[in-house]
Amino acid sequence: MKSPIDLLAGLWRSIHRLEPDVRGLERDFITLKNRFENEGYGFLTIALPSLCSSLDRGLATGQFTCPYGFKTVIGGTIPAFLSGMFCEVFNPVSGQLVQSPNVRVIKILRNILMLFKKTQLDSDQADLLDQKAKTEFFRCDDVARAVIIPSTQRHLIEVVSSYVLNSLSAKEFELASYKHGPGAVFEGYKGNQKWSSMAEMIKQDLFDVDKFGYDVLNVVLSDLSERVQNPEPSSSIKPKYRIPRSIAKLITVPKNSTSRRTITVEPLLNQFIQQGLNTMLRDSINECRILSNCLALTDQSINQKLALDGSLTDEWATLDLKSASDLLSIPLITAVFGRHPYFLKEMLGCRSSFVQVSSQDEPRPLGKFAGMGNALTFPVQSVCFAIICISAILSKQGLKPTYESVRRASRRVRCYGDDIIVGTEVAHQCVKWLEDAGLKVNVNKSFLAGNFKESCGVDAYKGVDVTPIYLRHRPDTDDTGPNTIASLVSTSNQLWMTGLYEASALLAEEVERRLGKRLPLVSRDSGVLGWHTRQDAMTPQKWCRNTHQLLTRAPALISLKRKDWLDGWAALLKFFHIPLLGRSVGHLKESEIRYNSRISWRWVPTNVG
Repeated sequence: MKSPIDLLAGLWRSIHRLEPDVRGLERDFITLKNRFENEGYGFLTIALPSLCSSLDRGLATGQFTCPYGFKTVIGGTIPAFLSGMFCEVFNPVSGQLVQSPNVRVIKILRNILMLFKKTQLDSDQADLLDQKAKTEFFRCDDVARAVIIPSTQRHLIEVVSSYVLNSLSAKEFELASYKHGPGAVFEGYKGNQKWSSMAEMIKQDLFDVDKFGYDVLNVVLSDLSERVQNPEPSSSIKPKYRIPRSIAKLITVPKNSTSRRTITVEPLLNQFIQQGLNTMLRDSINECRILSNCLALTDQSINQKLALDGSLTDEWATLDLKSASDLLSIPLITAVFGRHPYFLKEMLGCRSSFVQVSSQDEPRPLGKFAGMGNALTFPVQSVCFAIICISAILSKQGLKPTYESVRRASRRVRCYGDDIIVGTEVAHQCVKWLEDAGLKVNVNKSFLAGNFKESCGVDAYKGVDVTPIYLRHRPDTDDTGPNTIASLVSTSNQLWMTGLYEASALLAEEVERRLGKRLPLVSRDSGVLGWHTRQDAMTPQKWCRNTHQLLTRAPALISLKRKDWLDGWAALLKFFHIPLLGRSVGHLKESEIRYNSRISWRWVPTNVG
């Protein structure tokens, strides 16, 4: 594909077919081509999404305001670009929402405007975006360090917190499921190396063996702490360098073409303890009759359904926090978890109190609770935001914080990280309490009233899912990387299932050109790469005499692995901490290389009938 304009041309043909009565589409496509030639990818990744933000705000408030960078129609308020579709939604002169907006046009508009928002570009400004993200991280850190929660609100938050997580203090910390996470650690260890380094830490007495669940091994580990003095070469990795366990490394990862996200790479032992406390906290949330009403940390579908319901009835408001984890302060954590002193002590003890940008820089003290990268950040912030909103509801209703009143209020809150849904009648009060606690509500992505809602990746208008399709990789390159191919296949299938067949076919042709092979029809649940259909059909290619079923040969993403031998006492540690079902075949000989995969063609069963 020579240009993204080729893909957009296919999209335009789909629009002509779906909405033949829309006027001015030919003129709009000429404008699109001209602006892309003059402004490049910036028009597709920045300008068009800004127009979509104005569209969303107009759907929510009932009044459209044209953003900077787009001319309006003569004597009107809607943009001249795509005016034929905008006038199906807003009055061209006043900009007010028409009585019965065309929901089909709204969804098409959002697909046009948001298609390239998350496209990963080889930006010449990567260093600038990296520096910008880190500067914002430390700016938020200064804000979090200075947070003072008003005494009246802090008292109510503390009282509400006393009714939740009652099982947390009763849990035995020694029996928690401590483990290593899949992510990177400060020391740079990979896979099985993490378990080898734990044996080295036991040798050096860097932590209490009995404290983190090892006492279940009884005599075995007592023997380990003695015999590990002369460990086997294959089960021991010497530390690359000595570091204080409280220092994390700050890195950034791509978020979209215009920004990056900060991640803290935690030290090995910190991360190991965080994983165990994370499991304890999640179990306590599920056991709590109050927080289980408003938190489901493994299920986004509840928030998504409430967003759809709220867009239809305006009963629910959706809130989004800006830099949520970066503004999570220690005073807020103390107020919420103060009734569980031992858990609070362990939680603060395993956080990284310093952060380092590079090995040449001096570590900086961390004012916030933790950055993204700490295993506790997500569940802890979810609990904190839920408690704040429950307290705000009680304050709004003038109710005393009793167990029953807190439980009733929890039914009007639903949190999944920084995606918050509350009852419309208490939305403004919740916003005020969140901001008084040092947090910042993202006004561009929060919808307190109206028929447009957004939560957990679902955009909804009047009960209809209008979530756009995102193209995450450039279509005008010859990149044949496995992840790029898989992403383009996914986007093509999404376009097909939405009815945008011409655009889908163009992407499918591009994928097959890069691979040099035709892809088969596959089931949506098959886990291999191929084209989806509404009938969920698969292309049968041969009959298996052994299993007596039809087979299809299709490509699949296979993780690359490195040799990573583990035996001796370090392997025993892994045995006691990783459940049998969580271990892959050959896990003591090799480990997966994260974010690295290859495409392998395989025979898979053909599901027919």
